This record gives sequence, structure tokens and C-alpha cells, in this order.
Amino acid sequence: MARRLDLDVALGHAAPDRLTVLVVAYMLTPAVIFLGTWLAIGAALVMVPFALAALVLTPGWRGAWPFGWAATLACLGLLWAGGATGTHHLLYSAADWQIRDAVLLDLTVGPGPLVYGVGDQAWLLRAPLGYYMPAALIGQMLGFGAAQVALWAWTGLGLALTLALLSCLACDVAPPGQARIACVVTASLFVIFGGLDMVPNLWLDWKAGAGPLASWGRGGDWWAQLFQYSGHVTLLLWAPNHALPAWLATLLLLRHGYDPRFARVAALPLAAGVLWSPLAVFGASVLTLVVLLQGGAVAALRAAIAPVNLLAAAFATPLCLYLLADPAGIPHYPLLWKYPEAWAAGRWLLFLLVEVLCWAGFALLLVRGRMLVAAVVMLCLLPGYVFGPGNEMTMRGGIAPLVVLAVATAAGLLAPAVGRVRQASRAGLIACTILAAMGSVMEASLVVTRAPWPASRDCSLPEAARQSVFTGSTDWSHYVARWPAPMLHAWLASPRLSRVDVHSLARCWPGGSA
Repeated sequence: MARRLDLDVALGHAAPDRLTVLVVAYMLTPAVIFLGTWLAIGAALVMVPFALAALVLTPGWRGAWPFGWAATLACLGLLWAGGATGTHHLLYSAADWQIRDAVLLDLTVGPGPLVYGVGDQAWLLRAPLGYYMPAALIGQMLGFGAAQVALWAWTGLGLALTLALLSCLACDVAPPGQARIACVVTASLFVIFGGLDMVPNLWLDWKAGAGPLASWGRGGDWWAQLFQYSGHVTLLLWAPNHALPAWLATLLLLRHGYDPRFARVAALPLAAGVLWSPLAVFGASVLTLVVLLQGGAVAALRAAIAPVNLLAAAFATPLCLYLLADPAGIPHYPLLWKYPEAWAAGRWLLFLLVEVLCWAGFALLLVRGRMLVAAVVMLCLLPGYVFGPGNEMTMRGGIAPLVVLAVATAAGLLAPAVGRVRQASRAGLIACTILAAMGSVMEASLVVTRAPWPASRDCSLPEAARQSVFTGSTDWSHYVARWPAPMLHAWLASPRLSRVDVHSLARCWPGGSA
């Protein structure tokens, strides 16, 4: 019997090129804006050159562009898909955009740190702002409407870069003469990839007497109640700010991870991604460490102290300090400490069977690779520790390993299936793909079954948090930190104050919303 496709051999050896530089620049741009406008002058004059120097030293500037014009335009054509993320509200926007619109609006008022005055307490806006920074900069000059358009274009560009990296990986694992088919299969699978949520939702809705299609117009990623691994359609609709940095960082790792030149800059996309979504980047960081250690501890240490990695660590320090300010209010605990052990462990196992092991079991019979094994292990362990409202550690930390599982699944579908076992495994992956596609359609049904609602142009973050549909079920305190914060006061620029009258709140969505 032929050996399984070795992903450690097929992937990760491409030399950095201009696409690599463009992806890193895309991820880094928000950090440069933040460092230049939110830090005190002295700190900014040090950290901004550090970030720019790291980008200049990134290998790939002289490399070729990996596509022709037709393929490049095809990737850019994905720009329209940014419309489904809720950025412009021409289509229905998921309820989380109530908060995201408020953050974007507050950032367009002016540059630099923002403190909300609510009663006698001052609160610093302390959130992963990377996704918003370029659009907010445009909004400061041209207004909130321009910021919305810019955020749509910025999201679309990120999706185009995601598709470009996926196309490169598909060509690396494609059978001879089937590169185009491989690109279509990989991109299509990536879009609909997620757990087999359709199965438990059918069961739960049947038990409740709601009918088999009750998740139409509702979605169903939260069936397990305690945790969620968001499908890619869910991420596009609800959380592109978390998805894009994890997708791009992990796809870069899959494409270049075993190239020594990339190892010497591996910390740069991770440092840049911290301001986008620290928990999403955490997942990518664990995978990066696994890949670097495969070359031995000595080689990993040498790569770690390379100039670009040191520069990345330096400018990431103020970003991390900013995000870690006043963390006491963020809930965190081991899963089995809070819930009955037997019940929680059973729910955990069922969750893994539906979300992870169904894919991994079949894929591992067709392909192999250490990064794939590491990703599956991560996905199995992450639900065991709760961090953040809604178990953010599982939701966001799982994005990166799910990317690895998605690419491995695509490679398994494309690999020759010799023998009955592998043919059965491929059939299993096809069945999983059909069920995942059905679940993704249910999640996307929100866009066509619900009416659009306009973004509020008067509602600040504290007001949106109080009037959101999640009021009473979600604690938004992780978006702010008490001010003054001693660990930030010395090097953060002087904040501007936005006074919020708790007795006279703006009506955020007078015509209704999510």
C-alpha cells in the first residue's frame, strides 16, 4: 500500500516571496498605526521604527509574485464577500456588530487612547483594536461612513490574501496536472469548514418539537452550550476580526514553516496579530513553536534571537501590556472545577466527536504530519480551560488549529485513495463535507432571513453595551480597563475623555436592530 501523503514534506518549504511580504504588511499595518498614535511620543519614536525595520528585513521582497494576473484578479474578486461580514449593513449584520460599530465610531472621533467617563469611574478602551485601526484612521479624516467603507475593503483584502495563500497550498498538494481542481476543492472546503453541527441541532430541535429545519434563520454553532468551535461561515458573519489574523498567520506557517528564512521572522506575524486577537494568535503561536522545535532546540533558539524576531518581541511588548491592563474582571477557570465532572466530561467528549474527531479520524488515514497531530491535540485540550466570556479561549484559540485541519482535509480529499480503507476514509470526508456545508448554509441563512439594520451613528461603546441584545447575558467589561492604569500611564499618550451620561443614554437603534 502506498504511503500516506506527508504534509511535513509537501507543505512548509516554499521560500518567502512578495505575497509573504504583503500578508505580513497587512497584518502589521494596524500595529504601526496604534504604536504611532496611542503611545507617548518617546515610546512611539522607538517602537514604530522597530516595527517598520522588522517589515523591511522580512525576506521575500525580491521574490516573485506567485500568480499571474488572472489568478490575482480572481483572489481580489473575493472582496465582495466582505459584504457578508456586516461592515456596511446593506445585508443583515450579526448582533455582535452592535458592539463593533460602536468601537469603530468611537475610534473615528480622534486619534489616540480613549477614556470613557461613566459616573465617577473612568474606563480606558482596552480591546483588540487591530481590525479597526486602518478604517478608523480614514474615518478620522472623512467621517464614519468612509470608515465603514474602508472596513469593508480592509476585510475583503484580508479574505483575498487568505484565498491567495490557500491557492499556493493547494498547488503544493495537488496531484500532477490538477492544480486548478485542487484550488477549487481547497477554497470551497475552507469556506464551509466547521463541525457537523447539523447533526446535534437536528436531534435537539426534534426533541424540542421545533422541526428539523428550526436552525434555518437561527444558526447552530452553540449547540454544546459550554463551548464552540466556530465554523468559517460563522467567523465571517460574526468575528472576521478574530478569524483573519489566525487564518493568515497559520496559512503562512503552513506555506513557509520549515524554511529557515521564515523561522528567523516567524514571530513577526504573531506580534502583528496580537493587536487583532490575542487568543487567536495564541493558537497560531503554539503551532509555530511545534514547527520550530522540529528542527531541534538549538536551531529554534538561534531563530528566536534573529533580528526580526527580536524586533517583533520588542514592539509587541507595549501591545501586550495594553491588552493585559486590568485583567481581573475576565473570568477564567478549569472547566471541571465549575461544572459536575461527569456531565462536563461527557459534553466535552461529544463536542470533540462532532467538531474535531469526525474530520481528524478520516484525514489521518489519508495524510500524516506533525503539525496536523499538534492541531488535533490542541483542539482536544482547549475546551478544558475556560477563559473570557463565552469561553473565548476555545472559540478564538481553536481558529488556527482548525485551519490546519481544514487544509489537511483538503489534502486528504485530493490524495490518491488506494485500497478499501482509504476509499472508505475519503467517502467519510465527503460525508462530513456535505454535513458541514448544510450547517454552513443554516448559519448563512441569517443574511437572507433577517432584515438589514443601520449602524448607530450616535452610540458609544458603553451605550451599545447597555442596549445590546446581549445585555444581561454577556459581560462587556473585557473591552475596558479602569483608568488610570499604573502599568500604562507612563508610556501611553494622554487619553481623550468621552463623557457618558448614564441617565441620558443615546437610543442606539431607534428603528430596531439584530
